[in-house]
Amino acid sequence: MKSINAEGVMREITDTIEAKLSDVGIMFRLFSRAKAIDSLIKKLDSDSEYGDSKKLQDLIGIRVVLYFNDDIDTAREIISSAFDERSNDVSIDENKNDEFKATRYNIVYSLSSEQTDTLNLGDEAARIDNTFELQIRTIFSEGWHEVEHDLRYKCKSDWNGFDNQSRRLNGVYATLETSEWTMIKIFDELAYSHYKNRDWSAMFRQKFRLRFVDESLDSNLLKIFEDKELVKRFFRLDRSKLIRDMNRKGFYYPMKLQNLIYFANIHKIKDEKVMALIPPMMVEEMGD
Repeated sequence: MKSINAEGVMREITDTIEAKLSDVGIMFRLFSRAKAIDSLIKKLDSDSEYGDSKKLQDLIGIRVVLYFNDDIDTAREIISSAFDERSNDVSIDENKNDEFKATRYNIVYSLSSEQTDTLNLGDEAARIDNTFELQIRTIFSEGWHEVEHDLRYKCKSDWNGFDNQSRRLNGVYATLETSEWTMIKIFDELAYSHYKNRDWSAMFRQKFRLRFVDESLDSNLLKIFEDKELVKRFFRLDRSKLIRDMNRKGFYYPMKLQNLIYFANIHKIKDEKVMALIPPMMVEEMGD
């Protein structure tokens, strides 16, 4: 078991995920771990079903923590475009209208044949699957989950008979989830205020909520944007759909606000004046 190369495979996976999400500007933090040998042996020995009816699937664990909860499904689609998602092993809790509770968003992915060879499971292949587990959370929920995991989940007996305190802790999560949606609403309102004030750079920054390396718009584009009706067409773009389109087209250009506008024009707006500013290679590579 000491020859298992989980760390090397984990680094390759995290590099891929980080590149895919960064290419389209999604704001996130990424955490990863490979089970230490002692922890791995303890878990395998704790359940005789490993190697019989099931295999351990989280030798490698990846957690993507997003700034905004409306990026969850988008991030999943992007990551699943790079790895083979096991649909039968997805654990995503459905939210009910009449309750707030912590939700799981866990996905299992198969490793490639090359990664499986690098992992070098050997005789342990009967008990350990050639997979990694991905958790997707948001910044707000991440903090709550860490506290809950260490001080309630791991200490269940401490909470026996204290249902009121347990319910109140769940109430904290409800407050955080509500705050997440409120935060997005605030950014949307701010973007609209900048739209009314004709501050186009600020408008786009707050509408798209992406990590740009350059948030400026050149004078030629600003001249074209004197046409407020044209700007309105950009303002009405579906943010999530645009990000997903960028991923599907393999967008690799520097994440500049100007390049985002160019991409949106190529795919959706198709304004001739804006098109004349776009480098021909970008039009050819990113076009339909």
